[in-house]
Amino acid sequence: MATSPTDRPLGPTRLPPPADPPTGAAVTSERLLQAAHELLHERGGGAVSVSDLCTRAGANVAMVKYCFGSKDGLYDALVERVVGSFQADLAQLDELALPPRATMERHVGGIARNFLRFPYLSSLLNERLRRADPETVARLSEAFALPTRAWHARLLESGAAAGAFRQVDPTFFFFSVIGICEFLFSARSWLEQTFDERLSGDLVERFVAHTTRMVLDGIGPERPDVLGSR
Repeated sequence: MATSPTDRPLGPTRLPPPADPPTGAAVTSERLLQAAHELLHERGGGAVSVSDLCTRAGANVAMVKYCFGSKDGLYDALVERVVGSFQADLAQLDELALPPRATMERHVGGIARNFLRFPYLSSLLNERLRRADPETVARLSEAFALPTRAWHARLLESGAAAGAFRQVDPTFFFFSVIGICEFLFSARSWLEQTFDERLSGDLVERFVAHTTRMVLDGIGPERPDVLGSR
């Protein structure tokens, strides 16, 4: 049977570019970040040594400490680059000026697809949040959590004003929708070993259709028949 394009194993995409073209040592930093992105993608977030990173990047092992302070510092920079790029996705979505429901539909699908593009993101992000280092949490909050939650608040309020959504707490919504999408990837071993499903583009698209409908139905306007049954 022919394999559809979305069902084929997906190789790593290019890392989102920095805000400014790199010069000097920053060129090596970019090579190391791209190497980490590629190796973590290939290994599903598995262990990657400094030697592996530098071999892939064509860099001296001392450059990891010089550019990032440590391998953990490199991973922090990688996570911040990836989640920071999501804000550009939201800005592009705003530019389309779609109705609130259509905007939310595209957004929920985009979250799931981003975890497919960066399958290591879940483990790296959770590891950094578990460490609870105040500086790291603050940087990730500024790069991702705060602006995303603020974007959710604006869209949910706009949708409620238009009669497309009920009143929804944007903080709970942030945790709900990110958590739903993230868990498919953080629990990949259950998906593949317990339920005999293979993580692929095709499966993610089916998951997107399922999750989008569940989220949109869940935040849709209150129905009089439901209100009366409470």
